[in-house]
Amino acid sequence: MQITAGSSLISDGWIIHNEENVVLLRVHGEALKFYKSSQRGKEHRVKVVPFDVRFKEHESVDDDCLPDNDPVLPDVPSFSNTELSVLSREDPIFGQQYVNGSVFRNDTDYLVFRTHTVSLEHLAFRIELFTGTDRIGLAYALPAALPDLYGKATFPIISLKNIPIGQIDIDYMLVKTLQMDRTIRDNMSFTWGRYWKKRTTLEVGHRGMGCSYTKMATARENTVRSLCEAAKNGADYVEFDVQLTKDMQPVIYHDFHVLVEVTGRKLDLFQQKPRHHELAIKDLNLDQLHLLHLEHPAERLNKTWRVTPTEEECDQSDNDPFPHLKQVLDAVDIDVGFNIEVKYPMKMKDGTHECPAYIERNDFVDVILRNVLAHAGRRRVIFSSFDPDVCSLITLKQHVYPVMFLVVGTTTRYVPFQDIRSDSSQIAVNYAAGNGLLGVNFHSEELLQDSSPLDRAVRFGLVTFVWGDDLNLMKNVEYFRALRVDGVIYDR
Repeated sequence: MQITAGSSLISDGWIIHNEENVVLLRVHGEALKFYKSSQRGKEHRVKVVPFDVRFKEHESVDDDCLPDNDPVLPDVPSFSNTELSVLSREDPIFGQQYVNGSVFRNDTDYLVFRTHTVSLEHLAFRIELFTGTDRIGLAYALPAALPDLYGKATFPIISLKNIPIGQIDIDYMLVKTLQMDRTIRDNMSFTWGRYWKKRTTLEVGHRGMGCSYTKMATARENTVRSLCEAAKNGADYVEFDVQLTKDMQPVIYHDFHVLVEVTGRKLDLFQQKPRHHELAIKDLNLDQLHLLHLEHPAERLNKTWRVTPTEEECDQSDNDPFPHLKQVLDAVDIDVGFNIEVKYPMKMKDGTHECPAYIERNDFVDVILRNVLAHAGRRRVIFSSFDPDVCSLITLKQHVYPVMFLVVGTTTRYVPFQDIRSDSSQIAVNYAAGNGLLGVNFHSEELLQDSSPLDRAVRFGLVTFVWGDDLNLMKNVEYFRALRVDGVIYDR
């Protein structure tokens, strides 16, 4: 419970025990497949029941198959009840499941099941399938079937007569505890995870003073200088992007790739332009990023900034690219808030991937959280990400800083993400409300056509920010101010 100015707010807690884990199971898309056409036209309901493989359950559906001397479930189990959030319905808040499960329709419903456990290696799930109130089949997700911290698994559905009748696809994510000094992680003196004081619309400097590699800007984007200049120009918050290098150092940079200038074995007298090879930030150490000659993947325009500083800039360290997160936390005026966008690559709707074979999500988020919790001091910090699972991880691992879900929504400007939670603003609102996030950061392109997602967010008590190129026109900034959004992010 959080108490502020006489009012109280009750929300889900965070992971506080070093052995505690949270398991999220998601059923969506064409998850249900049946072998016989007679089952395909029926309405099915799904229920997920956790159990410990070491113990016999009370009133187990398989009681007849177990010997009577099996140990009975202890008074204090190693897991919580499994709660359900339905992102495709009006009420997305996690709650208890119905006895006969919740309706699931292929390509329509999105079910999220959540369980806490202190014995992950012994946790299994019984997936029960119903038509109406009749149980028609079972599937079992045993510990060995969920070997990684993130993935997708397919489980056969067996009828009550032990006949295979179909299969169910389930996405899963395991949330590990944040391993760090508990006096910092669990300090209850400050808990801003769901706190927001309503005020006039905040102005947030996009990457400091704006994009500099694809547009004209007064300072190189995502540098100490750019962030400080935005603060001097009156920004309430500055927004910047954080990702990890190969040696797991958090650096400030937007794109997942850079172009590295290379020299061939033989000097090509006819080659007028330097040769470049594209490499991912995650494949370069921090020292390499500072030593190599780099360029931005986008075609360079006149009067835009190079990634690697020129000789004239070499004595201007505050204008260097790839500053460490700690350096930024130390250098920028502490009274300026930070909107830290946690960059994590995602699959796109066209089948491509922003940066495949990436760092595991738990490890990735933990490095960033440890740096912020240890060095942010009293600074106001808001986390955000386009990856909804990263948002869940940050929310479940700590309680100090709030999290906002960045959403693209309906767009003609960008290739949309494959994840429907980021592709649909309505589902994005449901996701944020159901998972205890502070709010949603909407894309201006969609809201200028249809502002109804804002209304839905307000009904759930969510904070609303807006981002997008449209906000570089002051008339659009004024439009969103009139709608009383909580923040606008734009190139200052």
